[in-house]
Amino acid sequence: MPYFLTSDTFADEPIWEVLAGGKTAVIDALQAAHQRLMSRASHTMTDGYLTQQVALRECRTRKVLTLLTTPVLGRPPRVHQRGDECECLGESWIEGYDFRIHRFLKRNPSKAEYKLDRAKKANLRDARLKALVHDRDGGCCRYCRSGPLSPKAGRAKDRRKFLQFDHVDPDQAATPDGEGLVVACGRCNESKGHRTPDEADMVLLPAPTEDERAAWQARGLMLFDPADQQPIIDEPASDQQHDQKPAADSIMDNDHDSDANHSNIGAAAVRPDTDNTDHDHRTAEPAEGPARVGQPLSHGSLPSQQDRPLPPRPSEAPDIYHQRSRHPASPAPMDDP
Repeated sequence: MPYFLTSDTFADEPIWEVLAGGKTAVIDALQAAHQRLMSRASHTMTDGYLTQQVALRECRTRKVLTLLTTPVLGRPPRVHQRGDECECLGESWIEGYDFRIHRFLKRNPSKAEYKLDRAKKANLRDARLKALVHDRDGGCCRYCRSGPLSPKAGRAKDRRKFLQFDHVDPDQAATPDGEGLVVACGRCNESKGHRTPDEADMVLLPAPTEDERAAWQARGLMLFDPADQQPIIDEPASDQQHDQKPAADSIMDNDHDSDANHSNIGAAAVRPDTDNTDHDHRTAEPAEGPARVGQPLSHGSLPSQQDRPLPPRPSEAPDIYHQRSRHPASPAPMDDP
């Protein structure tokens, strides 16, 4: 079920006292009406748009609705009417609606974003889809090749042992055949955050061949350093080895604490507002220097469309209250009211 968010300074904004002429009862009526309008727009997923019938019903009286559409103190009205000019309205007005809540999408996800979030979470609850992706990728991270990763990694200290799944483009859900979803170790997935590989200064490696998958399964778990793509051992290097690259070594993970399993290939427990296997909703600050994870594609290899770098998105910072990553130039079309 959609929900709406309100600023913690909502009740203290001076606009309410000015609109109400200092009358406490009118202030209460205005604030209550505004919250009901927010709730209705969120519930019906109209991106803040309301018909006159709905607006009057939620405001209880026409006087309250009129006050909410009145600008004061040099600020826009709390509720816009058709013909108003405000940056929050975009370039066009959706036909069939008479009002729109000011800056509704500043804190609340749009209908398209809500549906995308549901689709991505459904991907991560789909045991068949995750098993398909795990088999296609040989169980190894598509950004650093650590693996094969197991859902029984438990609370291993090294995040490269954690099996997770990543939406390559955080604005696209996976297709039924697994396109757009890849195996990722915990370190790479969390480093990538809610960004495309290009934005995160990472490279999506090509899907392995059948021979590569067989070889990886036969060798057992190996962890790779993102700088030189060399397998490394679990033990810290001694003082004498501090300036040397660690030698290749196969690592077997015997930590089977199932309580810490964040990405079981089978059915996964999912909390209502937390996606605990796909961390592309988390935005990490990029580190300085060359690419942190991933490796260049080998010469002569032709990556598929999924393997090619995604184009960078606009540089506007996403709103902190939800997962928006792209700002549309105008409101997206929606179903008829």
